[in-house]
Amino acid sequence: MTACDSPLTPNSGLRRTVPQSPLLDRIRQRHREVNELAATGMSLSVISRRLRLDRKTVRRYRNKDLEDLFASAQDRGHGVLDPYIDHVQHRFKAGCTSSMQIYRELLALGYTGGYHVVNRYVMTIRKGIAIPARTATPSPRTITSWIMRPLGTLSPSDAAQLEAARNACPEIASACDLAREFTDMLRHRRGHQLRSWIQKAELSGPDAIGVFADSIRQDLKAVTAGLTLPYSSGIVEGHVNRIKTIKRQMYGRASFTLLRARILLQP
Repeated sequence: MTACDSPLTPNSGLRRTVPQSPLLDRIRQRHREVNELAATGMSLSVISRRLRLDRKTVRRYRNKDLEDLFASAQDRGHGVLDPYIDHVQHRFKAGCTSSMQIYRELLALGYTGGYHVVNRYVMTIRKGIAIPARTATPSPRTITSWIMRPLGTLSPSDAAQLEAARNACPEIASACDLAREFTDMLRHRRGHQLRSWIQKAELSGPDAIGVFADSIRQDLKAVTAGLTLPYSSGIVEGHVNRIKTIKRQMYGRASFTLLRARILLQP
């Protein structure tokens, strides 16, 4: 019987309590020391000098509950494996206790980390100290990158997380649809669709996109031409960027005569 076919032992379930570790023990001690000193009326500066901690650290330990500090410390321990923790725990519960087998499965799902990360987490499951799976909220920048990239370039994991964000927030779904429609107009020069897009954005889009649509309406002819004609000011903007780069390189180092020569002669 292979590791992936072997049944779990009766005591191999995941522990839902906060695991013991030197880091968490240190957090408990600092939290107790800071709050004991703060209860005596000491200021942040005095506590900071007494415990040899930064004032911001002292403030955080004073103002936050112990559970919040634990959660913050546990968050720092997660990274590239975060989106796949549910899968790892599900497979382990199903009897697949081989780190290598789980690692191969994660690679097929789009995992980009190393084997040692998976193996280390599986070891914590075996010991019963694994941190339970948490639903991480993607940052606005991450969601924006998913929206602006073509669907075919998203990994299965990214596509699934984007779909979950769309289902959880109607505004994200609306922003996603409008952004992709506008991107399609830009890439395929479909300026004739701009008026209908503006109406849709103003009526049903999020406030930020509605403001963007209103700014387009104020210069509708120019934007329509930009989305229709093959001409652009890209070459001019490129030369402006080149001139600014040369100017910054020579600032305070040479005369205007040499700057003029470089601009005129340097390709």
